[in-house]
Amino acid sequence: MRWTVLIVDDHPLIGQALELSIRAAYPHLDVARVLSAKEAEACAKTLGGRIKLVMLDLLLPDATGFDALLRLQLLLPDADFVMVSARIDAHSVAMARAFGVKGYLSKAAPVETLVNGVGAIMRGEQLFPTETAADPVAIDFHRRVARLSAAQLRVLRALAEGKLNKEIAGDMNLTEGTVKQHVSAILKKLEVNNRSQAVLASAPFLRNAS
Repeated sequence: MRWTVLIVDDHPLIGQALELSIRAAYPHLDVARVLSAKEAEACAKTLGGRIKLVMLDLLLPDATGFDALLRLQLLLPDADFVMVSARIDAHSVAMARAFGVKGYLSKAAPVETLVNGVGAIMRGEQLFPTETAADPVAIDFHRRVARLSAAQLRVLRALAEGKLNKEIAGDMNLTEGTVKQHVSAILKKLEVNNRSQAVLASAPFLRNAS
């Protein structure tokens, strides 16, 4: 089976340059490229276990915070992930490490550096810009949020955005009763007592930093 590298980046020129360079450097790998979290999820469902590495932009138009990473980790539990972002700060790197990514690379780096990073990750190495330790709070949150189903994660994201059950039901084409069931399951799996606590626990990870 040929492994696939999935590039998720909403800047076509950057994504295309990276795709072409990876194809040239690693002819034994297939490369898929998408522009959004939604397209990435569709690709993940189509290719499944063929995806070996996901190169994921932290800032996507249809995702906030580490929402896209969490959604794709649910779909691709055996894939490795590396963040490729213009935002390189200690807090983001620490959270990414806590969420199990194998590397955090800067978009400002030469394409050659990013391409070499693919080989390094495939060899089992980890690539981070600093020695920043993983955030222990994020580690604990990732342990709990990993228990959620894909639907429950979408509901949690909506709760973090301040939406009511009726709004969530309309957005997801569900009954309010089903949404309430999801909320109850979320509270149990996140080990919190109410939706306010769920929002407080998840907001730092599902919202973009200012």
